[in-house]
Amino acid sequence: MDRKPDAGRAGPVVMLGILFRMQLARLRQSWRPYLVVSAVMPAGIVLLLHLVDPHMSLSLRQQVVWGAMLLAASISGIVMLSQHVAHLKASGALDHYRVLPVSLAGLILVLAVVYGLFAWPGILLIGLEGAWLDHVAWSAGPAWVAVFLLEGLALGGIGALIGLLAPQEGLAGLFGNLVMMGVLFGGMVPLPPGPVRLAADLLPSGFGLALLRSLALGQPAGGGLWAGLTAYALVVWALASRVVARPE
Repeated sequence: MDRKPDAGRAGPVVMLGILFRMQLARLRQSWRPYLVVSAVMPAGIVLLLHLVDPHMSLSLRQQVVWGAMLLAASISGIVMLSQHVAHLKASGALDHYRVLPVSLAGLILVLAVVYGLFAWPGILLIGLEGAWLDHVAWSAGPAWVAVFLLEGLALGGIGALIGLLAPQEGLAGLFGNLVMMGVLFGGMVPLPPGPVRLAADLLPSGFGLALLRSLALGQPAGGGLWAGLTAYALVVWALASRVVARPE
């Protein structure tokens, strides 16, 4: 039987650190298109809506800014990561990871974290833009960081699943965009009470928007929101880890 080299000496934390640096180094070499798509496009939407309706109510301005922040995270976590994972699968790079002393579940976790973090410049730009143009209050406290970290993990897990399950590399981007629109708008568009509304509230964008609203308004965020978003991130990561571990 073929066995992976023993990774016990290095330890899982060390191996995760190595994977993290590898993925971060790759992004540092090709960061421009990622930054343009995940930062400039959502920020442009905020600017466009401000110019179209400069007298928009504060509540609507907040919805626009928070939605653009989640859009930046969704583009990076779902669309871009799904394309990258599909490329890894199609090029055979995943097979190389299988023979390395690394966990494929750890690889999925690192990819979700890296792509989630790459959306943060866009999130910061949108927050500053919203504060300057629309006077939308926010802060860069630990709770805000936790929201976007968990949101990035949840969205990244979805993106990894799409990339792994897409039958062709070229279809991963299409599926990623469709799923991103469903996840993003399903959790943000007002819906009447009922089963559809309940399902939409269980999307990561629904949890993220509710948490951002609570933090911005200085209201206590219910433990159920934090638990729901955390559970969602863990479930999609576990599913992606199970799929990537399947023999080809």
